[in-house]
Amino acid sequence: MKTAIIGASGFVGSNLWRSYKKEHPDCIGTAFSNSSKGHTFFDLRYPDLAKLNLEKTGHEAVIIASAKPNIAYCENEAEQAFLVNVKGTLSLIKQLVETKIKIFFLSSDYVFDGKKGLYDDWSSTNPTTEYGRQKEIVEKEIPKLTDNYQIIRLSKIYGLEKGDGTLLDEMAENLLSNKKMRLAKDQFFSPTYVKDVIQIIKNIQKRSSSKIINIAAPIRISRLEVAQHLGKQMKADPSLIEAISLHDIQSMKNRPLDTSLCCSYLNKCLRPIFTPWKDILRRIDENYC
Repeated sequence: MKTAIIGASGFVGSNLWRSYKKEHPDCIGTAFSNSSKGHTFFDLRYPDLAKLNLEKTGHEAVIIASAKPNIAYCENEAEQAFLVNVKGTLSLIKQLVETKIKIFFLSSDYVFDGKKGLYDDWSSTNPTTEYGRQKEIVEKEIPKLTDNYQIIRLSKIYGLEKGDGTLLDEMAENLLSNKKMRLAKDQFFSPTYVKDVIQIIKNIQKRSSSKIINIAAPIRISRLEVAQHLGKQMKADPSLIEAISLHDIQSMKNRPLDTSLCCSYLNKCLRPIFTPWKDILRRIDENYC
């Protein structure tokens, strides 16, 4: 599908846009605060779909990747986050409903309360953070507006490039700098390589009609374990990694402890191939040699 990316300056959105542009060089990628050459300016707080001319340029789908995802920001600036994450996003969706363009909404594992983990595609949502609540609102509103949609839930997404600022890059930098890290032994998730996510989304567009789909690597792991595995691969000093409990940190009291995802639909119907964890660690190590 010729696909427009709303939020093409963020990490996931930029990777999506670069991939789609290889097939459709004129596909649109929008940005607001971090715009660069090639992006189309778009303010999701007050979206005006007509300005993008998507139908006239042959776009068949829109992926809404734009959001205010910082958990602390959403708690401290709830109204401003709501303006983007809910009000503006739903306004855009309502405008898209008036077209034939298919809507793909990127949601989050934070719609779950983290009490049990391994949440399936149809598990009941019960967010404990403002960010999760805002994502849940959109998830629940979309089916009331249209049938021409798919909701894609993601866990923590990371890259492998040195300096990309994602999960493993930050850890590798700290290990190389002999900087100590205090990491939760009881915070579990399903970190997933961004290029795997992109390929799976494209396969979903071609082959799937399910309305809610989890995308996550087949791994349930704590932040502490991620750092320990990476430290072992990089032959770093183990004493640099200190185990803590997440809720011992006052600002983390409302954070879910286990948002790991189970991808039953994906595994049954699309049988995706994820980059093996050992290969991920090896490639990060090579990038930092």
